[in-house]
Amino acid sequence: MLTLLRTLALSVYVIALIASSAIASDHKTALEMKNTAEPLTNLMTGGQPSIKDLQTLAANGTKVIVNLRTAGEFKQFDEKKVVEDLGMKYVSIEVAGSDGINIENAQILDNVLKDMSQPVLVHCASSNRVGGLLAYRAFKLQGQSAEDSLKLGKAAGMRSTEEKVLSLIKAN
Repeated sequence: MLTLLRTLALSVYVIALIASSAIASDHKTALEMKNTAEPLTNLMTGGQPSIKDLQTLAANGTKVIVNLRTAGEFKQFDEKKVVEDLGMKYVSIEVAGSDGINIENAQILDNVLKDMSQPVLVHCASSNRVGGLLAYRAFKLQGQSAEDSLKLGKAAGMRSTEEKVLSLIKAN
């Protein structure tokens, strides 16, 4: 009888762990955004969110949306207005391709992310610029190793911007 109770208790515990994990990642899987990732606690990265994505993020506690796309790059809807109407803070950091991965933009992003006690989404069109800028920020401003910085960048969506980040790292 005691063995049966232990087995039952263990089963309930495992089911609860699985359910809580599924609930935590539900909002991520419900998003239409390309390349959605959570490379750090309270940091989600991805491509361009839809209005529905922004509504889902707001409903799930995201407080800040950081857009790395340049002015005029996206015209489907007024993202700033939608974000602010949903009660979230909107930050625009114009990162024009890999050339936009620089110390000035890394510093602006660093200032936004300094206190990530509240969930933040950082996005561009595909998350490639996001990963590149996060990798450079990690190396240059947070003192992380080149290897760890590149791992973070890749986890956040860095692909073709890796060459630019590598050149910046080698220059230091």
